[in-house]
Amino acid sequence: MTDKNKDKPNLKLVSDNDSRNNKSKKSNVIGGDLSEKMRGFCIDIVGKNGEKGMTLIEAYRNNYNVSKDIKPNTLRMLASRLRAKDNIRIFVDHLLANKMSLTRMNDVKRTDVILNKIEKMADDVNITDAVRLKALEMLGKNMGLFTDVLKVDDNRDRSSVEIESELLKRLNSIISK
Repeated sequence: MTDKNKDKPNLKLVSDNDSRNNKSKKSNVIGGDLSEKMRGFCIDIVGKNGEKGMTLIEAYRNNYNVSKDIKPNTLRMLASRLRAKDNIRIFVDHLLANKMSLTRMNDVKRTDVILNKIEKMADDVNITDAVRLKALEMLGKNMGLFTDVLKVDDNRDRSSVEIESELLKRLNSIISK
């Protein structure tokens, strides 16, 4: 029995529960691990309430205590380094996606409001016929009723020689009429 234990390595079970408890818990929320200054930097880059965002330097200067005598190149480097961090990049991308989504929703809402007003104008008998006609025309254009472009879906695979011969036949038939 001692011969068997002699060849086996002496292994111990080690728990890492202590190291898990000591680590700071990162939030699963996007941007949850950023400081207030970092969050402000990201929000200033994207812009808030429909406003245009700031430049990296403006956002950095707005959120961090920057002395007046700092060189512009140093400030640009610090702002660029901060913007390049993964957690900042992810949060800015998230904010930009939210901003674009809100913009699209507002555009759709605005379009619906305009179309509803035009429909009311078209149905209102107290409005002149010219205005009602123009409202109907605008509705028709919005629905694509008056397109001058003819859309042809030709999924046949043909060579340029076959297309040329077909075009010549059509042209000859038009000329002979």
